[in-house]
Amino acid sequence: MLELNDIWKLAKCGFVGAQKRSWKQTLIFILKIFLILLIFKIISFGLIYILDQFEIYKIPTNLNRSRFKNLSDLEILLLSSIYAPIVEELAFRLPIKFSKRNLIIASISLSLISLRIFLQLDYLYSLVISFTIGVLLYYIIQDKLIKLISTFWSKNKLVIFYSLLMIFSLYHLKNYEITTDLLIFSPIILLPRILSGIVYSYVRLSSGIMTAIVIHALNNGVPKIILMIVN
Repeated sequence: MLELNDIWKLAKCGFVGAQKRSWKQTLIFILKIFLILLIFKIISFGLIYILDQFEIYKIPTNLNRSRFKNLSDLEILLLSSIYAPIVEELAFRLPIKFSKRNLIIASISLSLISLRIFLQLDYLYSLVISFTIGVLLYYIIQDKLIKLISTFWSKNKLVIFYSLLMIFSLYHLKNYEITTDLLIFSPIILLPRILSGIVYSYVRLSSGIMTAIVIHALNNGVPKIILMIVN
């Protein structure tokens, strides 16, 4: 599968070129990527299952189950398949390609995530503070600084790619109680996020940020919809 070769190229180089596709080709591409994500998910969760079954490490409870206990299934679906994909892709995948606009949008999204998750501020306060940060950056980052950042981005594509990938993956540790054992086994616990993050990055670079959001939404939403139907 050509897409797997391109994903491997991205993992080695930190960048792949954009590809033009028709609507039909885009739909086929999305189906292929969804299949790749499914394969990666089976592999990563299989490793996690082995850890648990052989009592090497007891997988901790996902804290989101208690955090979202007051939300309906529909609200959780909307949160995981619309809000999270949009904010996370804008924060962690949009800035892989550098521009002043991309940097500011990513900063707003990352600020929103941080304020909501780590400081647990109200949505309204988080939005106001995040957009204020974006406005300040717009005026602070002038052309001379933009050129310096752009040069750094172009010369350090692999560093930028893996930095954004690791931040995306590590921030999902919030889903668990932080312990020494969790940190030791975090590369395996976070493997589903790492692999999916690589795939989302590939989609963002080759097909644009909107396609990456759609893929992320499908990856989050389809399993939840299936569970809602089954239950």
